Amino acid sequence: MPNTLRLLFLVVVGLATTVSAQTLQYQGPPLHRIVHRNTFALRANPLGLLYEGRFTYRLRLYESDSMALRDNFIGIGLTPVASPAFIRAGAYVEVQPLTVLGFWASYTFVQYFGTFNLFQSFPSARSNFSDAEITRLGALERGPTGPGEYLTNGTELTIGADFQIKLLDFVLRSRARLVRADMRLRDGDTVFYDQFYDVMVPNQGWYYVNDIDLLYQTPNKRLVAGARYTQTFMFYDQRRHFLSGEDFDPGINNMHRVGPFAGYTFKIDDGAAFNNPTVFVLIQWWLQNRNRTGTASNPDGVTQALPLIGVGFQMTGDFLPVPKPTPRAETVPTLQEALSQVERQSELTY
Repeated sequence: MPNTLRLLFLVVVGLATTVSAQTLQYQGPPLHRIVHRNTFALRANPLGLLYEGRFTYRLRLYESDSMALRDNFIGIGLTPVASPAFIRAGAYVEVQPLTVLGFWASYTFVQYFGTFNLFQSFPSARSNFSDAEITRLGALERGPTGPGEYLTNGTELTIGADFQIKLLDFVLRSRARLVRADMRLRDGDTVFYDQFYDVMVPNQGWYYVNDIDLLYQTPNKRLVAGARYTQTFMFYDQRRHFLSGEDFDPGINNMHRVGPFAGYTFKIDDGAAFNNPTVFVLIQWWLQNRNRTGTASNPDGVTQALPLIGVGFQMTGDFLPVPKPTPRAETVPTLQEALSQVERQSELTY
């Protein structure tokens, strides 16, 4: 399938297949909200330490008592990301017409500090970008056009769609993202290793990432447990991202992994500034990844028996007061209605 058609196909699939973490559990949103979400995560294989935040103003689109419709809004906000090796900062917009479906886009500035050997660029999508090779290149003496510690910057555009449905106590959710990076690379290099997604990124090109969860949620909404499947597809351009004479293999760096996911929320308090404090753990084995499945073509690769392991903490909250739902007032019958009711009861009695 040509890249363009394949890209459009995956967009449609992504749109048809995670509700916002700031969803109010027991009521619809007020007209105006300012919300935040903060995530701290530690990851191994690949190694990573990360903070990701979102700070958003939201305007409700319409009122509804329907669970499927009530959490709707349009929003705009800031999205800072930080690690010991890089920072990302920018703005994003989001539109959620239904409780179960939302769309968003972010545009961020990215700065790598040249620390921990986490960024390297290469001339071809076929280049070796294993952990061992990146470490070796980073240890070389840095030059103006050669390897070494890589200090650089650029921008990243992400377009996303979130979807979630619940049947009884089971939840199916998806977070699909299309990402385009434009980084300042060494002369002659056209791809680079992005540690955030652990991918060989086509510079000035697109790639697709989707996390799909199938989870069981306890009735009190505190514990979720199940499985996560992650898929990543690259959209390389043959003339730009492969060397002249190389065989074109657009799927050479596609990745798939699957494994258990579990999270526990300590409290749920709609409208609180400190809300939904949650710890989570993720373990995923690599089904496809030429650097993490120990293939013979890459002896530097990590054994497939070693999974990705991630642990983290997430919290959300509201900066503005959220009014509590107003109890429905009981209807008091009029005098005529009360008399009519007494007469009917008398007729039934006799």
